[in-house]
Amino acid sequence: MKKLFLTLAIIAGSYGLSNAQTTNKLVVKVTNIQSNKGNIAVAVCNSKETFLGKAIANKSKKAKTGEMTFEFEVSNGDYTVRVMHDEDKDGKLNTNFMGIPTEPYGISMDGKSRFGPPSYEDALFTIADKGVKLTIKIE
Repeated sequence: MKKLFLTLAIIAGSYGLSNAQTTNKLVVKVTNIQSNKGNIAVAVCNSKETFLGKAIANKSKKAKTGEMTFEFEVSNGDYTVRVMHDEDKDGKLNTNFMGIPTEPYGISMDGKSRFGPPSYEDALFTIADKGVKLTIKIE
């Protein structure tokens, strides 16, 4: 009976280890920070639905002129990252009356906006069994 219990415990433990989700380090270097005013906020998203909405991970730090680095632990998959220089610390990207951002921002993979927000596909990158380092220039 002891042997059976021990064998089952080993099998269960091995099963749990083999099904554990792999996490990888995502390093986001934000460049072109023009002032110390406000915060730099980084949001990591994992679907088209969350791309410009609620992120799966957020970090914010007091702005520092030049560049700053943020680190996240994420599992394998497809992601996008958006960055904003929240100069007035109100927690949102401010825009003018036409919807054009008035605070500096950036998107992963240099996703460009053409008459509206950047596309999900232009900002998409994949993490698969190794870490990823991104550089995002805010403008």
